[in-house]
Amino acid sequence: MEDLIGGDWQEVLRVVRAVLAADCACSEQAFLDDSVVFVPWEEREGRRRFPLQLHRLTVMTMGTGVVVSCDAERVARLQAQLGQIDRDGIFSVETIARLGRDVAPDGPVTGRLDLKYACAGANLRLGDVPDHVEIAVVDQARIPELFRHEGFAHALSYRTETPRPDVIATVANGDGEIVGIAAASADCDRLWQIGVDVVTSARGRGIGRALVSHLTREVLRQGRIPYYSTTVANLRSRGLALGVGYRPCWVELDIRAKQPQEPSPRRQTAETEDTETLV
Repeated sequence: MEDLIGGDWQEVLRVVRAVLAADCACSEQAFLDDSVVFVPWEEREGRRRFPLQLHRLTVMTMGTGVVVSCDAERVARLQAQLGQIDRDGIFSVETIARLGRDVAPDGPVTGRLDLKYACAGANLRLGDVPDHVEIAVVDQARIPELFRHEGFAHALSYRTETPRPDVIATVANGDGEIVGIAAASADCDRLWQIGVDVVTSARGRGIGRALVSHLTREVLRQGRIPYYSTTVANLRSRGLALGVGYRPCWVELDIRAKQPQEPSPRRQTAETEDTETLV
Protein backbone atom coordinates (compact mmCIF):
# COMPACT_ATOMS: atom_id res chain seq x y z
CA MET A 1 0.00 0.00 0.00
CA GLU A 2 1.27 3.45 -0.87
CA ASP A 3 2.39 5.86 1.84
CA LEU A 4 -0.85 7.61 2.85
CA ILE A 5 -1.63 10.42 5.25
CA GLY A 6 -2.95 8.85 8.42
CA GLY A 7 -0.81 5.81 7.76
CA ASP A 8 -0.06 5.18 11.42
CA TRP A 9 -2.82 4.01 13.78
CA GLN A 10 -1.48 6.09 16.67
CA GLU A 11 -1.72 9.18 14.47
CA VAL A 12 -5.34 8.30 13.70
CA LEU A 13 -6.11 7.95 17.41
CA ARG A 14 -4.57 11.35 18.15
CA VAL A 15 -6.71 13.04 15.48
CA VAL A 16 -9.89 11.30 16.62
CA ARG A 17 -9.21 12.14 20.27
CA ALA A 18 -8.77 15.83 19.43
CA VAL A 19 -12.04 15.93 17.47
CA LEU A 20 -14.01 14.12 20.16
CA ALA A 21 -12.65 16.50 22.78
CA ALA A 22 -14.00 19.38 20.69
CA ASP A 23 -17.32 17.53 20.29
CA CYS A 24 -17.70 17.08 24.04
CA ALA A 25 -16.00 20.33 25.15
CA CYS A 26 -13.53 18.43 27.33
CA SER A 27 -9.79 17.83 27.49
CA GLU A 28 -8.17 15.11 25.40
CA GLN A 29 -6.83 13.66 28.65
CA ALA A 30 -10.40 12.82 29.70
CA PHE A 31 -10.38 10.00 27.12
CA LEU A 32 -7.10 8.63 28.48
CA ASP A 33 -7.84 8.61 32.21
CA ASP A 34 -9.62 5.56 33.58
CA SER A 35 -12.65 7.42 34.89
CA VAL A 36 -16.08 8.81 34.02
CA VAL A 37 -16.23 12.60 33.83
CA PHE A 38 -19.23 14.90 33.44
CA VAL A 39 -18.65 18.13 31.53
CA PRO A 40 -20.88 21.04 30.45
CA TRP A 41 -21.15 21.29 26.71
CA GLU A 42 -20.08 24.43 24.87
CA GLU A 43 -19.38 25.29 21.23
CA ARG A 44 -15.76 24.53 20.32
CA GLU A 45 -13.82 24.91 17.13
CA GLY A 46 -12.96 21.65 15.40
CA ARG A 47 -16.06 19.69 16.39
CA ARG A 48 -18.05 17.62 13.93
CA ARG A 49 -20.72 19.81 12.41
CA PHE A 50 -23.84 17.86 13.33
CA PRO A 51 -26.85 20.03 14.24
CA LEU A 52 -27.18 20.51 17.97
CA GLN A 53 -30.08 21.35 20.24
CA LEU A 54 -30.77 21.95 23.88
CA HIS A 55 -31.85 19.07 26.10
CA ARG A 56 -29.38 16.58 24.70
CA LEU A 57 -26.68 14.40 26.17
CA THR A 58 -23.70 12.61 24.64
CA VAL A 59 -21.60 9.82 26.12
CA MET A 60 -18.33 8.83 24.41
CA THR A 61 -15.43 6.53 25.12
CA MET A 62 -12.38 5.41 23.17
CA GLY A 63 -12.08 2.41 25.47
CA THR A 64 -10.65 3.93 28.66
CA GLY A 65 -12.04 7.23 29.89
CA VAL A 66 -15.74 8.04 29.47
CA VAL A 67 -17.03 11.55 28.88
CA VAL A 68 -20.63 12.55 29.58
CA SER A 69 -21.31 15.91 27.92
CA CYS A 70 -24.58 17.77 28.47
CA ASP A 71 -26.01 21.21 29.13
CA ALA A 72 -24.54 22.85 32.22
CA GLU A 73 -27.68 22.72 34.37
CA ARG A 74 -27.68 18.92 34.62
CA VAL A 75 -23.95 18.19 35.07
CA ALA A 76 -23.88 18.34 38.89
CA ARG A 77 -27.20 16.50 39.18
CA LEU A 78 -26.10 13.59 37.01
CA GLN A 79 -22.76 13.36 38.74
CA ALA A 80 -24.51 13.15 42.11
CA GLN A 81 -27.04 10.58 40.89
CA LEU A 82 -24.61 8.26 39.16
CA GLY A 83 -21.91 8.40 41.82
CA GLN A 84 -18.91 6.17 41.20
CA ILE A 85 -20.21 4.52 38.06
CA ASP A 86 -17.62 2.88 35.82
CA ARG A 87 -17.19 2.65 32.07
CA ASP A 88 -19.31 -0.45 31.59
CA GLY A 89 -21.99 0.76 33.97
CA ILE A 90 -22.53 4.02 32.09
CA PHE A 91 -23.52 2.04 28.97
CA SER A 92 -25.85 -0.37 30.81
CA VAL A 93 -29.53 -0.48 29.88
CA GLU A 94 -30.49 0.81 33.33
CA THR A 95 -28.21 3.85 33.11
CA ILE A 96 -29.20 4.68 29.53
CA ALA A 97 -32.85 4.63 30.59
CA ARG A 98 -32.06 6.91 33.53
CA LEU A 99 -30.21 9.33 31.29
CA GLY A 100 -33.16 9.38 28.91
CA ARG A 101 -35.55 10.28 31.73
CA ASP A 102 -33.25 13.11 32.78
CA VAL A 103 -33.04 14.53 29.26
CA ALA A 104 -36.81 14.48 28.72
CA PRO A 105 -38.69 13.75 31.96
CA ASP A 106 -42.06 14.70 30.50
CA GLY A 107 -41.77 13.61 26.90
CA PRO A 108 -40.32 11.11 24.42
CA VAL A 109 -36.62 10.79 23.78
CA THR A 110 -34.65 9.58 20.80
CA GLY A 111 -31.09 8.39 20.65
CA ARG A 112 -28.46 6.14 19.14
CA LEU A 113 -25.74 3.86 20.45
CA ASP A 114 -23.16 3.57 17.67
CA LEU A 115 -19.81 1.91 17.16
CA LYS A 116 -17.35 4.09 15.27
CA TYR A 117 -14.49 2.75 13.20
CA ALA A 118 -11.49 4.56 11.69
CA CYS A 119 -8.91 3.47 9.15
CA ALA A 120 -5.18 4.08 8.94
CA GLY A 121 -3.39 3.88 5.62
CA ALA A 122 -1.21 1.04 6.84
CA ASN A 123 -4.28 -1.08 7.59
CA LEU A 124 -6.30 -0.40 4.43
CA ARG A 125 -7.12 -3.44 2.28
CA LEU A 126 -8.46 -2.67 -1.18
CA GLY A 127 -11.40 -4.83 -2.22
CA ASP A 128 -11.29 -6.49 -5.62
CA VAL A 129 -13.56 -4.92 -8.21
CA PRO A 130 -16.03 -7.60 -9.40
CA ASP A 131 -16.17 -8.66 -13.02
CA HIS A 132 -18.26 -6.44 -15.29
CA VAL A 133 -18.16 -3.59 -12.76
CA GLU A 134 -16.22 -0.35 -13.03
CA ILE A 135 -15.40 1.95 -10.11
CA ALA A 136 -15.19 5.68 -10.86
CA VAL A 137 -14.10 8.47 -8.50
CA VAL A 138 -16.37 11.55 -8.47
CA ASP A 139 -15.06 14.82 -7.03
CA GLN A 140 -17.09 17.34 -5.05
CA ALA A 141 -17.92 19.56 -8.01
CA ARG A 142 -19.62 16.66 -9.81
CA ILE A 143 -21.40 15.05 -6.85
CA PRO A 144 -24.66 17.01 -7.41
CA GLU A 145 -24.91 15.17 -10.74
CA LEU A 146 -25.44 11.98 -8.71
CA PHE A 147 -28.47 13.40 -6.92
CA ARG A 148 -30.73 12.48 -9.82
CA HIS A 149 -30.16 8.83 -8.95
CA GLU A 150 -32.55 7.86 -6.16
CA GLY A 151 -32.08 5.12 -3.60
CA PHE A 152 -28.61 5.97 -2.27
CA ALA A 153 -29.59 7.91 0.86
CA HIS A 154 -27.04 6.14 3.06
CA ALA A 155 -24.28 7.41 0.78
CA LEU A 156 -25.51 10.80 -0.44
CA SER A 157 -27.07 13.73 1.40
CA TYR A 158 -28.98 14.89 -1.70
CA ARG A 159 -28.28 18.45 -0.54
CA THR A 160 -25.88 21.12 -1.69
CA GLU A 161 -26.41 23.51 1.23
CA THR A 162 -25.24 21.66 4.32
CA PRO A 163 -22.48 22.11 6.93
CA ARG A 164 -21.42 18.51 6.20
CA PRO A 165 -21.18 18.38 2.40
CA ASP A 166 -20.44 15.27 0.38
CA VAL A 167 -16.89 15.91 -0.80
CA ILE A 168 -15.90 12.80 -2.75
CA ALA A 169 -17.60 9.63 -3.95
CA THR A 170 -16.91 6.31 -5.62
CA VAL A 171 -19.51 5.01 -8.04
CA ALA A 172 -19.94 1.42 -9.24
CA ASN A 173 -21.26 1.00 -12.78
CA GLY A 174 -22.44 -2.36 -14.02
CA ASP A 175 -23.94 -3.00 -17.46
CA GLY A 176 -24.41 0.71 -18.00
CA GLU A 177 -26.23 1.36 -14.71
CA ILE A 178 -25.16 2.66 -11.31
CA VAL A 179 -25.32 -0.26 -8.91
CA GLY A 180 -23.63 1.29 -5.89
CA ILE A 181 -22.34 4.54 -4.44
CA ALA A 182 -20.09 5.33 -1.49
CA ALA A 183 -19.53 8.93 -0.45
CA ALA A 184 -17.61 10.82 2.21
CA SER A 185 -19.13 13.74 4.09
CA ALA A 186 -16.83 16.40 5.58
CA ASP A 187 -18.14 16.13 9.13
CA CYS A 188 -15.29 18.39 10.22
CA ASP A 189 -11.97 19.51 8.79
CA ARG A 190 -10.12 16.38 9.95
CA LEU A 191 -12.69 13.54 9.99
CA TRP A 192 -14.72 12.51 6.94
CA GLN A 193 -17.47 9.94 7.34
CA ILE A 194 -18.06 7.12 4.85
CA GLY A 195 -21.55 6.00 3.79
CA VAL A 196 -22.43 3.32 1.23
CA ASP A 197 -25.42 1.90 -0.65
CA VAL A 198 -25.63 -0.96 -3.15
CA VAL A 199 -28.80 -1.80 -5.08
CA THR A 200 -30.55 -4.97 -3.96
CA SER A 201 -29.93 -6.89 -7.17
CA ALA A 202 -26.15 -6.35 -6.99
CA ARG A 203 -25.52 -7.28 -3.37
CA GLY A 204 -23.32 -10.16 -2.33
CA ARG A 205 -20.71 -9.61 -5.05
CA GLY A 206 -18.19 -7.49 -3.12
CA ILE A 207 -19.26 -4.19 -4.63
CA GLY A 208 -19.71 -2.52 -1.23
CA ARG A 209 -16.26 -3.57 -0.13
CA ALA A 210 -14.69 -2.29 -3.34
CA LEU A 211 -16.53 1.04 -3.11
CA VAL A 212 -15.66 1.66 0.55
CA SER A 213 -12.03 0.63 0.25
CA HIS A 214 -11.34 2.73 -2.85
CA LEU A 215 -13.13 5.71 -1.31
CA THR A 216 -11.14 5.27 1.90
CA ARG A 217 -7.91 5.45 -0.09
CA GLU A 218 -9.07 8.71 -1.73
CA VAL A 219 -9.93 10.24 1.65
CA LEU A 220 -6.51 9.32 3.04
CA ARG A 221 -4.83 10.75 -0.06
CA GLN A 222 -6.50 14.08 0.73
CA GLY A 223 -5.01 14.11 4.22
CA ARG A 224 -8.21 13.32 6.15
CA ILE A 225 -9.07 10.47 8.49
CA PRO A 226 -11.99 8.34 7.25
CA TYR A 227 -14.45 6.95 9.75
CA TYR A 228 -17.40 4.61 9.48
CA SER A 229 -20.42 4.18 11.77
CA THR A 230 -22.53 1.15 12.59
CA THR A 231 -25.34 0.50 15.00
CA VAL A 232 -24.53 -2.09 17.64
CA ALA A 233 -26.73 -4.77 16.05
CA ASN A 234 -25.57 -4.33 12.44
CA LEU A 235 -23.09 -7.20 12.34
CA ARG A 236 -22.93 -7.39 8.55
CA SER A 237 -21.92 -3.74 8.28
CA ARG A 238 -19.33 -4.21 10.99
CA GLY A 239 -17.94 -7.08 8.91
CA LEU A 240 -17.50 -4.78 5.93
CA ALA A 241 -15.63 -2.22 8.01
CA LEU A 242 -13.30 -4.81 9.51
CA GLY A 243 -12.74 -6.50 6.15
CA VAL A 244 -11.56 -3.25 4.57
CA GLY A 245 -9.14 -2.53 7.40
CA TYR A 246 -11.12 -0.26 9.71
CA ARG A 247 -10.61 -0.72 13.45
CA PRO A 248 -13.01 -0.04 16.33
CA CYS A 249 -12.17 3.45 17.56
CA TRP A 250 -14.90 4.78 19.82
CA VAL A 251 -18.42 4.24 21.16
CA GLU A 252 -20.94 7.06 21.02
CA LEU A 253 -24.31 7.36 22.75
CA ASP A 254 -26.50 10.32 21.84
CA ILE A 255 -29.77 11.05 23.69
CA ARG A 256 -32.02 14.02 23.06
CA ALA A 257 -35.61 15.11 23.47
CA LYS A 258 -37.60 14.04 20.44
CA GLN A 259 -39.03 16.89 18.43
CA PRO A 260 -42.45 16.66 16.73
CA GLN A 261 -42.15 15.15 13.24
CA GLU A 262 -38.39 14.91 13.63
CA PRO A 263 -36.76 13.61 10.43
CA SER A 264 -34.35 10.70 10.56
CA PRO A 265 -30.73 11.88 10.68
CA ARG A 266 -28.81 11.22 7.50
CA ARG A 267 -25.77 9.06 8.04
CA GLN A 268 -25.55 9.45 11.78
CA THR A 269 -25.13 5.78 11.11
CA ALA A 270 -23.57 5.23 7.74
CA GLU A 271 -25.50 2.12 6.77
CA THR A 272 -28.50 -0.05 7.53
CA GLU A 273 -29.18 -3.75 7.63
CA ASP A 274 -29.82 -3.58 3.89
CA THR A 275 -26.39 -2.20 3.08
CA GLU A 276 -24.10 -4.42 1.01
CA THR A 277 -21.62 -6.08 3.35
CA LEU A 278 -19.30 -9.04 3.27
CA VAL A 279 -17.84 -10.75 6.29
